[in-house]
Amino acid sequence: LFLQNRADDDLCPNPACRRDNLVQDIEHLFCLCYKVRAAWGWVKGKMMELLRDQGRPPDTSNMDLILAMFPQSRHEAECTLILGTYVELVDTEAVLRNKDLLVNTVMGVLRNKLEYMQRRAVPQVHLPLP
Repeated sequence: LFLQNRADDDLCPNPACRRDNLVQDIEHLFCLCYKVRAAWGWVKGKMMELLRDQGRPPDTSNMDLILAMFPQSRHEAECTLILGTYVELVDTEAVLRNKDLLVNTVMGVLRNKLEYMQRRAVPQVHLPLP
């Protein structure tokens, strides 16, 4: 955000992160910030669950997942939907509204998108949500 002139310095604006002098780079913004950690844990877990359809789960870093550089899988559409929704929510909730991104928020938005897609003539994505 600092490089985009959307922040005054390169430290994360979250008080808990600032206290630890954590620089807000891409991985911090989407994976490590206190505002998104719980949601990222759920998103990463769900994506890894879907990506292990071909046996052993792939060795993928946070940045590999955020940059959509994960291995091909039968569930690419589902992973892309999860990732795109998550990135959108980080921007709207954590960055613009300065709120914590909750796991229930991510699941609720995904559930709404899936219901909407079922009513439309678009390719179906099969994503089991709790």
